[in-house]
Amino acid sequence: MTKPLTVLCVNGESDPAETGSFIEMHKRGVDITVITWPGTFNHDALVNAGVPTITYKLQGKISRPCIRFIRAELQRKPYDVLHMLDKRATMNGIWASWGMNVKLVAYRGIVGNLSYFDPQSWLYLLNPRIDRIICVCEAIRQYMLGLGMPGLRLDRNVPVTIHKGHNPDWYQPPYEDLEQFGIPADAFVVACTARGVRRKGVPILLEAINRLPPSLNIHFLLAGTNMDNPDHRKLVAENTYADNIHLHGFLKRMPWILPNCHIAVLPSLRREGLPRGIIEAMIGGAVPIVTDSGGSPELIAEGISGYIVPPGESQPITDKILALINDRDLHARLSQGAQQRIRNDFKVEDTAINTMALYQEVIASR
Repeated sequence: MTKPLTVLCVNGESDPAETGSFIEMHKRGVDITVITWPGTFNHDALVNAGVPTITYKLQGKISRPCIRFIRAELQRKPYDVLHMLDKRATMNGIWASWGMNVKLVAYRGIVGNLSYFDPQSWLYLLNPRIDRIICVCEAIRQYMLGLGMPGLRLDRNVPVTIHKGHNPDWYQPPYEDLEQFGIPADAFVVACTARGVRRKGVPILLEAINRLPPSLNIHFLLAGTNMDNPDHRKLVAENTYADNIHLHGFLKRMPWILPNCHIAVLPSLRREGLPRGIIEAMIGGAVPIVTDSGGSPELIAEGISGYIVPPGESQPITDKILALINDRDLHARLSQGAQQRIRNDFKVEDTAINTMALYQEVIASR
C-alpha cells in the first residue's frame, strides 16, 4: 500500500481558496495538517471538514517562539513537505526545518518586491533551500524567472504556476441588498473592491467615472481596506457623480454584495497577482474590467468573459462601462461568460490536483 503524502501547511488567516484546496487534498487522501490562526471562519471550516488543524498565530517574520513551535511539529511527525503560505510562515519555516529531511514549498501571490540585492529576500523566497515556489499566476512566475543576473537566478524549475481555484457554491444566497448603501434598486451598479493604496489605481477609476455623460442612473460602490481614505474622499467630492459614489472600508460580506452589481473594475497600475475580488465578482455575474497588470488578464477571455484595458488610462474604462450600460444583451452575455470562466477554468479541484502533483515531484527529487 502506498504511503500517503504527509504535508504540514503553515499560514496566517487562510482565504477561502486556500482553505478549499486544503480540504480537497484531505478528501483525496493527503495526510495534511494545517497551522493557522484561531477564531476565523476558515479555521472553523477546516475543523468542520476533519482536517487536522493546529491553532497558532505567527507573531513575527523571524521569531524564536514561532521557529520552535513549527520545529516541534516537524519533529513530532515525519512530514514529506512543509508548505509555507505567507511571509511569516516562510521565513520562520526555513529556520525551523534546518537539518531536516523535509521538502520546502513556498507561495507567492504578488509581482514585485524581491531582489537579489536585498538581504531579506535571501531569508525569504530567494533562499536556496526552497524547492518550489507556487506562483498564483503566470505573471509572477515570469517575474521571478527574470530576477537577478546571469549566473545568479532561480532555477527554472523552482517557480511553478498554480492558479487559486474557487467553488461558486461557497457563495450561496441570500445576497446583500444594495439599498443599505444608499443605492436604488433600479440602478446600474459598478463595484471596485480593493485596498486603497496607490498601485490599485482608484483615482483612475474616479477619473473614468467623471468622463461619463451626466445623469445616468448609475451608482458606484468602492470598498476595501483604506478605500475611504482622505485622498479618495476629496476626489469623490469633486466628481460629477459625487452623490452616486459610495466609499466604504472593508466589507466582510463583499462576495454576497457583488452578485447585485453589474460591473467590477480593478484599475491596478502594477504588481497585481490573481485578484480575489475580481474572481468573486465573476462568480456573482459582475462583468470584470481589469487592467493589463500582473495576473489580472489571466482571468479574462477578452470580449467573452470581460475586458482588459491599459493601466493608467481612464478613457478605456469609461468606454467599456458605457458599452455595457447601453447594451444589456452584451452585458448578459459577458456576465454569463464570467461565471462560466471561473466555474470551468478556476476550479478548486484543479488547484488541489496540481498541488498534489507538485508535492510528488519534489519528493521524487530526493
